[in-house]
Formats: sequence, structure tokens, C-alpha cells
Amino acid sequence: MEQETGHDPNLDTLLDHRYQLRREIARGGHGVVFEAEHVISHARVAVKTLTGNALHVPAAHARLLREARVLGVLRHQNVISVRDAGTCPIHGPYLALEMIEGRPLDGILLTRQRLSPGQAVAVTLQLCEALAEVHRHGIVHRDVKPSNVLIAQSANSDRVVLIDFGIAKINSEEDPSVSKLTKAGELLGTVEYMAPEQIMERGVIDERADIYAAGVMLYECLTGEVPYSGAATAVITNMLAGTKPAALNARRSDVPLAFEGVVRRALELAPHKRFAKITELARACRSALGGSVPQLDLLDARGRGNERVASPAQNSQPVVEVVDTTVSAPARRRQYERAPYITPVRVRMGTTATDGRTEDLSEGGLLMVTEAACADGERVTLRLPLPMSGRVVELDATTKWIKTRKNQRAIGAEFIDAPEDVRKEIRAYVALMTDKSAVAPEHGE
Repeated sequence: MEQETGHDPNLDTLLDHRYQLRREIARGGHGVVFEAEHVISHARVAVKTLTGNALHVPAAHARLLREARVLGVLRHQNVISVRDAGTCPIHGPYLALEMIEGRPLDGILLTRQRLSPGQAVAVTLQLCEALAEVHRHGIVHRDVKPSNVLIAQSANSDRVVLIDFGIAKINSEEDPSVSKLTKAGELLGTVEYMAPEQIMERGVIDERADIYAAGVMLYECLTGEVPYSGAATAVITNMLAGTKPAALNARRSDVPLAFEGVVRRALELAPHKRFAKITELARACRSALGGSVPQLDLLDARGRGNERVASPAQNSQPVVEVVDTTVSAPARRRQYERAPYITPVRVRMGTTATDGRTEDLSEGGLLMVTEAACADGERVTLRLPLPMSGRVVELDATTKWIKTRKNQRAIGAEFIDAPEDVRKEIRAYVALMTDKSAVAPEHGE
């Protein structure tokens, strides 16, 4: 019986008498996201709620419900949509968001290291579409970064979806719950993607802060590195000193020269020197590519061809050539079809356990992002929930390949003698996700 308030939700919780929580998708310092099912309509949603100490912080409650109000005015295919919001007597405030089948861009960049210019522009243009809708309503996102950009699976091409409006700013209001600094003095946001005026709290924070962050992401997609890296103090020091980021060609010689001016203007330290509107950045990206923009294709490494722009000679026009630039896994035919699947995973090696998240899944293995210090060919035990039932299982696996960036690792793992019931459930999930005409079965079937 529901009598108390302030409890962390968990699997099998019935949230607000409306949403049955099925499996965990992601967990952060103050919040957790679950896949859930509405008890009457059986609609699948992603439920975002508070956890830990945040359950007892009024400002955190206000911020989450304010995010619902912000999302309530936005209607765009490239912006996450809110389906419902409320406050549960036991588990506090929550948002019910559209359920996105896809992968975060940060995991894709970790796996591939960087994107072809065509794919980088395809991502940036859809991000610009999302931000144009956000800015049209007088909202500044203030936390644009790869982990807040989902690449969603669709029938013909992939789709960018901008998420997490928890620290968004509405220009027409002053709201202490979304101030840049918390009471503990911590920055709200990720410093590598924050405009100087956000970090230093100088001047007006407007849409040009999001344009700066979009410029950082374009730079990262093209080169595999952010303009300013290192500890937060190093990033801030470089900004205060007016240090310019390394030229694109200094980091990747095959990036077309035309992108240099685009990135330089987006990353101007003074807001008035940047593009004034996000649509201007989009036009500049199209022009720099020098050809038609390809369909976005980041989730299917074996499917539609990826293109890159060959490094042109100085003052020449870029030449588009179709090549396979996928670096997400060794070049070989996959035995099993896979599908995007985001859920927490615990990686155990002997007596050591490290948490991470899965990125995609097949009955033969999975791709995960973790800080676990694995080596190629190492035997590990993986603990994760299954995609259809939410049942938590432990599976033995062998690491097949590893890519490292900073402290993060993208690891391809192959299951060792996975039980047939597990393989069957994964097989059903992959078939469902790769057949867009299929109707999702009810849990438990």
C-alpha cells in the first residue's frame, strides 16, 4: 500500500497508478530513465524521474516539471516529445517521453572515432532544425552535446532527436531553479560544449550559446576531438587567454578546407562574432559540403553507403566520392543481425566490476560503452536486463575489439554459450526493431 513519499522507483514499480516500469534505460547523478508501459493503453514510453538525494530537493522537482512545460510547447520530429507528466505520491515528479529506439551520438563517435564530412553535415543540419524550433519559442537549450543527441532508427534514414531540456532557459523568465550554478557551486552543463558566456556568467545567454555548442559538435564529428580538451580548468584557461582551437586540417588532413571558416565563426569566443541564427550555421554547412547532403546513416554499418569528401587541393572544389568509412567494428560480415539497445550493463572481470551501457545487441553479442579496463580477448561476465521482459541475466562473453577515448571504451563482446531462452528473446527483439511494419508484442508473450 502506498503510504510514504520519496522512494526510488525500481523495476516492476507502478508509477502514479499509470505506468508499469519494465527496465532501466539510463541513470545519472540525479535522475533515472525507465522503459515503461501505460497500464490502460499499453503505450511504450520512456519515464524520467528523480532518484537518490534529488528526491528531497525542491529545486530538482521544480526543474523536472519545468522541463515538461518547456517540451510541451515544442512540436518537431527532431525534438523529444513529452507525452505526460505528473507527481507520484511515492516516487515524486516524472515525465513520460516518447520512446526512442536508437543510440546516443557520443557512443557512435566513441566507436567510429569521427564521421565523414557528409554524415557530419547530415547530423548538424538536423540538429539545426531542432534548435531552430527551440529558439523560435524563445528557449535556449544550454546543454547541447553528443550525449543529448540521439540517433533514432527509422525505415529509410536515421533521425536526430535532441533530448534533456533540464537546464533549458526561457528568455522571457527568470527561474532560479535553472541558474548556471548549483548551491554546491558546480557548473550545470559539460564544460567542453559550453559557450564562454555560460562558463564565465558574462552578458546575456541566448541562442548563440547553442550555436557555439553546435559548432563544437561539428568540430568533433569532423576530427574526433573537441576544440578545447582536458580538465575544466584547462578549458576555461584557454578561453580566458583567447586561445584559438587547432585548425581542422591540423587534426585531420582530409577535412575539406571550406569547413574551417564555418567552425571558426561558430566557435568565436565573443557571441556577437558568431552566426546570429542557427539557420545561418545550417546554410554555411551546406555550402562547405559542396554537394548534396546524404541521408543520415549511422546505425546500419552494412547498409546504405557512407560518403566522404576527399581532401581537395587548395582553392579547388571538393570532390565527393562514395566509400565505406565505417570504423565501428572490424571489416567482416556479421553472423547475426543487430538492433540499437540502450540499457545499463555491469562488466565483471574476476573480482572487479564496472558499470557501463549497451549500445546495440544481437543474439551473438553486444556493443557497450564502459570505463572497464578490458583487453582484447578477455573473458568477462555481463549483467544486463533483457529487452522484451526486462529480466536481468548474467552472460559470459569474450571481448573481440576495443576502441578507447579519454577514459571511455567502446567494446564489442561475443557471448559464450548464451542460453537458448536468452537468445530467443534477443532474436525476437532484433526482428521487431528491424521490421518497421511489425506490431510490438505485449510484454510476457
